[in-house]
Amino acid sequence: MIGPMKNIIRITCCALVTFVAMSACAADGASSEAELQQLYQRYFQQIKSLAESEPKVPESSEAWDKLATLVYWQGVEQRERDAFFRSLRHDINYRLQKLEFVPLDAGVKLAYTLDGVTYVPALPAIGRMVVRYKDQGNATHLATSYLVGVKNGKYYIDLATPKRSH
Repeated sequence: MIGPMKNIIRITCCALVTFVAMSACAADGASSEAELQQLYQRYFQQIKSLAESEPKVPESSEAWDKLATLVYWQGVEQRERDAFFRSLRHDINYRLQKLEFVPLDAGVKLAYTLDGVTYVPALPAIGRMVVRYKDQGNATHLATSYLVGVKNGKYYIDLATPKRSH
């Protein structure tokens, strides 16, 4: 009896791990550039509201999770994930002024090398979403720029991944 129970538990655990892993890779994205901007603004404002009511907003909160659905995470290393959230933690100190989509300049190079590893966008980038913030004290002309890529008709914030050799 113990042998079959172990197998059932093992199979159930494997199925659960597989489901969680597949769910983590299945990001929502947005159906258009405009929707990506609207959702980013909505989720950013939710995080900002939480931050104003609670000194330390947990990054595992629903608002952070919603914003994370706008990012294409496949292949993104922990360092880039941390940098994305660190940037957001900094940005929530400011009031959002404007979001705009800016096309990429012709011939722009989007690769960089760090510690001998070349990084490129996870998806082919089609433009940038530029988030501008209202001036506050000595901080003026604040903006954060995110690459935007498209996969299967969905628009995502596009982070860097190690370049794969073919």
